[in-house]
Amino acid sequence: MPEGPVWSLRRWWRALWRSDARPAAAPEPVDPGVPGRSGTLAHDSADPVPRAPARRRYHAPLPDSDPRREAHLGAVLQALGAGQAGRDELAGRVGAAEWGPGRLDAVVEHGLAAGVLLEADDGAVRARYPD
Repeated sequence: MPEGPVWSLRRWWRALWRSDARPAAAPEPVDPGVPGRSGTLAHDSADPVPRAPARRRYHAPLPDSDPRREAHLGAVLQALGAGQAGRDELAGRVGAAEWGPGRLDAVVEHGLAAGVLLEADDGAVRARYPD
């Protein structure tokens, strides 16, 4: 009897349809080196080159999303509801002594940059949209 790949395929085919069939080994997968064909269904697609996954970016949140500074800016806007004030008076209204050194100036500068605060020529600060 002939030996080789033809004989093993014939033997597998007959064992597959035999009524007292014992589990038969599956034939070898198609060679993935053949153009347009592969041995697995995962790579069978119209695009022969698999796409790389999207690159993930790991970085700290932007400094503009500082929740404590936003809360302090909210306190400044509430204090300016009574009218414009200089920085010394504003510091007394919001209790900026507890915020730490330079924190009120940073919050006011952020409010000016964001456009929610306006500064007069004399340095007084007022809210852009008085409520």
